[in-house]
Amino acid sequence: MSSTNLATTSGPVEFEHWYDFSEGGPVHRALLPYPAEAPAPFEVARWSVAPGTSNDLDVHRSREVWIVVSGVGILTWADDQATVVRPGEVVAFESRVPHQVRNDGPETLHAVSVYWMPSDD
Repeated sequence: MSSTNLATTSGPVEFEHWYDFSEGGPVHRALLPYPAEAPAPFEVARWSVAPGTSNDLDVHRSREVWIVVSGVGILTWADDQATVVRPGEVVAFESRVPHQVRNDGPETLHAVSVYWMPSDD
């Protein structure tokens, strides 16, 4: 059994400001409480996109899942795919697939991202 104190590695997670989209809004990353010798196999961020704006076009090595918390937007991915995303919906992106969301609704779009490096990378 690990000597990690379960009380300090369980419970609510704090977030810190990471960066801002060029027009959409802020991105905050989770400060996961796990020790360096036993990190989580994923990372977490939360972000928002103001009405009438988009997040930055994103392409990266990691796989990613978005959970839409509030707001409505037009999701584009893989250069020619598009769909509307709404609260409660979950979308997934394979490594190196371009993706972006444009908030075409009246309220701020809020989402949570979970991302990780694929095992073959």
